[in-house]
Amino acid sequence: MTKLQNVPMDAIDANPFRRLGDYPYVERKLDALKRSIEDVGLWEGVIARKKGNRYEIAFGHHRMEAARQTGLKEVSVVVRKLDDEQMLQFMGRENLEDYNADFATMLETWEAALNFPGAARGDLSVAKLLGWTNTHERDGEQMSDTARACSAVNSLIVNNHVKREDFHNLSVKTAKIISERAKANITRVVKTAKKNKRPVEEVEEAKKQIGKAVTKTAKESRRGEIAQKDLRGQVDVNAYRFAKQSKKQSPLFKQFGDQLKNSITKMLNGDSTSTKLAEVTAALGDITLEEDHAVVRAIKFELGELSGRADKWVITMDPKKVVNLKEISNE
Repeated sequence: MTKLQNVPMDAIDANPFRRLGDYPYVERKLDALKRSIEDVGLWEGVIARKKGNRYEIAFGHHRMEAARQTGLKEVSVVVRKLDDEQMLQFMGRENLEDYNADFATMLETWEAALNFPGAARGDLSVAKLLGWTNTHERDGEQMSDTARACSAVNSLIVNNHVKREDFHNLSVKTAKIISERAKANITRVVKTAKKNKRPVEEVEEAKKQIGKAVTKTAKESRRGEIAQKDLRGQVDVNAYRFAKQSKKQSPLFKQFGDQLKNSITKMLNGDSTSTKLAEVTAALGDITLEEDHAVVRAIKFELGELSGRADKWVITMDPKKVVNLKEISNE
């Protein structure tokens, strides 16, 4: 049964799954709502359930807080009969609308769903509970980007690789890129270490460096020092730099080196630039215009510059410069 009724402000509580102490209201949204209330009044649409003699908000926390700060003593609320699962689902919907620019608050909903009594286990099940899924014609129902980001970050937090605060003031997309890259790197480290029979201590040290890389990359992103397209690579670079600074044996060097080697191979043999160079080469016999010959000369010059820079790196990577990190660590 649904009904619209006037409720005293002092009889209204937040959704029991909300953690307003950890995830406070967005001040800019409150300011906009307060101006709207002062101009045209409070919009209807706040949904709540009755709990004893009080009311718990399912949807509309910002509107209620703005109304309270504006000085309203009574508000109009849509009262519905809702169970805990529905209250959690309304929270997920509200956070998507109110906080989608800030990933950390989406994580609040994910954590609440993970701890929900009787909730089905498994990330996809949690995503379904919250309505954070997309249906693909080929792959069926899949987790949304928000769910994937929350899943990856929660895994890193649970395993003590990062802290929740590391992801404050990041977008969902940025959090997803950084956390999924870190998880993939950890998986590769474990696989590489197992294959090469590296000691557990090295694996744990590598995980620690990857966690530190996540924190640093997130900070760099918040400061606008790195473009979103470069986030994956920056996680790798930061992890390797931390491993190098620690001067301890680590599977991270092999992993980092393999990724770099693969990037070079792709750049030389499999990327779009190689395809374009092949097309230009095939057309050389048909070129007659001077402007086209000038273009070819310019391409050859840039290739020569690239070759020169590559030669410098080849010379720099002198095998005599390789240091035994084990010996250093024992000094």
